[in-house]
Amino acid sequence: MLKNSEQNYGLVSRANHWLSAALFIGLIGLGIYMHEMEKGPERLEMYQLHKSLGIGLFMLMMVRLLWLKISPNPEQISNSKFEHILGHAVKGILYLAMIMMPISGWIMSTTGGHDVSFFNLFTLPVLIGENEMIHEIAEEIHGTAGYLLIAIVALHIAGALKHHLVYKDATLLRMLGKNKKEI
Repeated sequence: MLKNSEQNYGLVSRANHWLSAALFIGLIGLGIYMHEMEKGPERLEMYQLHKSLGIGLFMLMMVRLLWLKISPNPEQISNSKFEHILGHAVKGILYLAMIMMPISGWIMSTTGGHDVSFFNLFTLPVLIGENEMIHEIAEEIHGTAGYLLIAIVALHIAGALKHHLVYKDATLLRMLGKNKKEI
């Protein structure tokens, strides 16, 4: 089934979730790795890859937001009102982050005088010309938010594992395309 149902995630939502997760985690790792590299052509290539993957993640998030209008997510499984609120808050922060991180990276690049290209297929327009002050602010936001988001992703994963291992409910199984009955 492509669309979400009241109980389960459809193929489109599951594929978007796992592809976004892989890209997001890869972008964090690549960002940390390339930041430690010495300046040179290899580092420049890593920055170009990071930018392209960031644009890809942004596009996936736009598809996700559109898809939510077409096919709303099933209601989350919660054991308490606090967990229900926490689950929505974590998901909201992740959605916001996967939109804001590419935007702050785009601003950081263009204010630093660098193009933002998607695998050399197209180049994003310059939102703000070169500006050292804005560049430094965007750089700080992008870097700090990346580290903070590691904690949010860990909380998201911990919540899924708690539901699966402690509560033994279908929360994680639904994102794997399985029902509790299938296990």
